[in-house]
Amino acid sequence: MKTIIFFLLRSFFIAALLTGCAKEDPDNPGNPDNPGEVLEELDVTGEAVMTVNIENDLGEDSAEGSPKLIDNDTLTKFLVYDIQEGLEITFRYEEPVQVAAYAITSGNDADYRDPLIWTFSGSNDGQNWTVLDQQAYEAFANRYQTRRYSYINEAGYTHYKWHISQLYGGSEMFQASEFRLFSIPPEEQVVMPFTETDTIRSGELTLLFVNKSEGFPASVKNDMIETFFTNYPLLMQDFNPDAQKTVAFRIEPSYDGVAYVFGGFATYGSSYMTNNPKDIDVVTHEIMHLIQSYGGNSLSWISEGIADYVRHRYGLYNEEANWSLPDYNPEQSYTDSYRVTARFFVWLENRYEGIIQELDSQLRTAPYDEAFWQNYTGKQLDALWQDYSEDPGI
Repeated sequence: MKTIIFFLLRSFFIAALLTGCAKEDPDNPGNPDNPGEVLEELDVTGEAVMTVNIENDLGEDSAEGSPKLIDNDTLTKFLVYDIQEGLEITFRYEEPVQVAAYAITSGNDADYRDPLIWTFSGSNDGQNWTVLDQQAYEAFANRYQTRRYSYINEAGYTHYKWHISQLYGGSEMFQASEFRLFSIPPEEQVVMPFTETDTIRSGELTLLFVNKSEGFPASVKNDMIETFFTNYPLLMQDFNPDAQKTVAFRIEPSYDGVAYVFGGFATYGSSYMTNNPKDIDVVTHEIMHLIQSYGGNSLSWISEGIADYVRHRYGLYNEEANWSLPDYNPEQSYTDSYRVTARFFVWLENRYEGIIQELDSQLRTAPYDEAFWQNYTGKQLDALWQDYSEDPGI
């Protein structure tokens, strides 16, 4: 019996080496019950025939054709110039194969080409599909970064399909360096990474709350949702009635900052929001960026200054968060951005009513022009700052 067991173990180990299994790397989650133990898995990518519904414009044999996606070389990539209604990448096996995890490696440049929303499905006839995994508002923080997605699946399928419906940054150009499929014993299967998506609707507005941080405080989540549905309609009314009506919030554990908006959705650092539960009006600041929709028309100090100006005026929890505009001091400049610029904008609004709304409106239609200040107030921007510095009371 010992000889048989040894032979089986030895055979499995050799097969694993030949198929590239059990690679020890930081992206392999290992066995959650035994930290440090590598999963007993098989890379079954090479056993399948891959097809795509959209090929690189220069053909599959080109330098960025579809075979580069599964060539086991992360320095090459597959690129499609326009995913149109969605990119489908299908893997066909001669016999049913069980797949319970897959890995995606990002391309070498331009993060806006990364996949953002997708489904991964299995089928035994290529017509009727069972969704095995779906991901929404994923982000690859680095180039050549490999992210792994695991789920529970004991069934074997002859077909698997990766369907990408949306790209990061609203792009139409897709790229990825590598895609691998793994067969995993049922006792080793896990669900990773954690994702929980809630869809909340009120009137004509929809909020997708995509939480990727297990254990994120429910109270913080509820306050963020309340702030969105309280302030977003007001900001639409006062600044941009044509702003997007479906908004996504992503709670991201791998992001160590506060928050940012890119590609039409807002990302919040889960650590910051968890450790600063009173600073909920970060939401007010970020949703103003969604309202702004300036494209490339604005300068960052103006965009951030207006967002903090809005937080000052519309914020629900500023006092609890001990958040306020700073006092003026001579070392400041109107280009300091955020609260410093916001205080200057409050001063301007108190003396030239409607100026901030007009500035916001113009930036949606044309690039920033410093002549705006002269046209609206009769004074140049530097002269307005000089007036402010001599009498900064608000």
